[in-house]
Amino acid sequence: MCSFTITNKNVNLLDTNFLSQKRGPDLTNTLTENNISFLHNLLHLTGDKSKQPFYQDDIYCVFNGEIYNYKTFGDYKTDGECLIPLYQEFGLEFTRKLDGEFAICIIDFKNNFLIMVNDTFSTKPIWFSKQENFFGVSSYESSLILSGFTQVKKLSGNTAYKIDLETLKEIEVIRLKEFDLNQHKDTYDDWIRAFENSITKRVDTTKGIFLGLSAGYDSGAITCELVKQNIDFTAYTILSSENKNIINDRHSTLKSGEIVQLSRNEYNDVQNYLTYNCEDFIYQDYNIKSDKASKGLGAICSRANKNNQRVYLSGQGADEIISDYGFNGNKIYNHSQFGGKFPSDLNGFFPWNSFYDGTQIKYLNKEEYVAGAYGIETRYPFLDNDLVQEFLWLGSNLKNKQYKAPLTEYLERNDYPFENGVKTGFRADTNLI
Repeated sequence: MCSFTITNKNVNLLDTNFLSQKRGPDLTNTLTENNISFLHNLLHLTGDKSKQPFYQDDIYCVFNGEIYNYKTFGDYKTDGECLIPLYQEFGLEFTRKLDGEFAICIIDFKNNFLIMVNDTFSTKPIWFSKQENFFGVSSYESSLILSGFTQVKKLSGNTAYKIDLETLKEIEVIRLKEFDLNQHKDTYDDWIRAFENSITKRVDTTKGIFLGLSAGYDSGAITCELVKQNIDFTAYTILSSENKNIINDRHSTLKSGEIVQLSRNEYNDVQNYLTYNCEDFIYQDYNIKSDKASKGLGAICSRANKNNQRVYLSGQGADEIISDYGFNGNKIYNHSQFGGKFPSDLNGFFPWNSFYDGTQIKYLNKEEYVAGAYGIETRYPFLDNDLVQEFLWLGSNLKNKQYKAPLTEYLERNDYPFENGVKTGFRADTNLI
């Protein structure tokens, strides 16, 4: 995880960097080229410690996130080094070859292009603004506002933009991923293999790995797979109203875990820290700083920081993709669109609201911004492109067989403790001491 700001306005980008810098505490670098200023904050997790922007042949590139398949493109020392060569070879189409979680900005001075890219589910934030002949691109809205921009928008996910650097008009826009909606698979086997691989690719780091472990399906499956793959990690559980027997059974399988009874004082301390150190994110009726789960995540991230753990594996996306917060047409929460009952034909039905929008945007950015305030990178196994595609390929009878059917199948095959049919989420405000 990193952060960046690029603008052709005459501003000192270091003055805009207080919140953004927390996403990249290992190195801050600034550079000005052809009257365009670049600022990048690095969180070093993959390969060599390389400052950004990358540049060659009058092309400059900054990015935030991880490119998991970068080694397939050549002998690169770090993942971001592959981006300019791929862009030179394939143009905007290079974005469709990337497997990862990323936001990318390229300034091509030779061809006078501004390129902006966000991954399939917009896991890494990227904001854009233009006023008259000025433009700004940044990981955080606040950096652009502090640069003097007034109309700032968050770029949509699954999109790559090519913009004329002089006129700031769009030249080309493409989608990165087009999902196949043919529901033809009659076993969960390929979904399970894709889930296992989604974990494998996200634990290739020398930094400490952690997650928040509840009694629910999503964190339980991630924990189960980490144990199976013999990955070193720590599971933090904040005690709440969920099944404590399940929690105890799960922790009994771990090499490293902590069960936290969150105190009122610690809850308030985390709330205060987030108030002043976390970027604001408000979407529709949702404010991450009003979400009690943000404080629980903050408490976990604070502990992880002290243990030098920098990679957080999130269960975000499982509810949105696999269940729509419901089962068999029954909505667990009012924001569910169709109660988790998938039709026999996805054409005209896909994408449902929370697939890209709704709670997907709300809760994903809660994970991203809160962890970012502690200098921690969040990775999202359930939003892996291959895994999502495997779910869409499952026959509707398999999707609808049980609540969170592929996860149920996975947990049962591995004899991992869970409560069948019970939705439990991450909480932080119950039984504060």
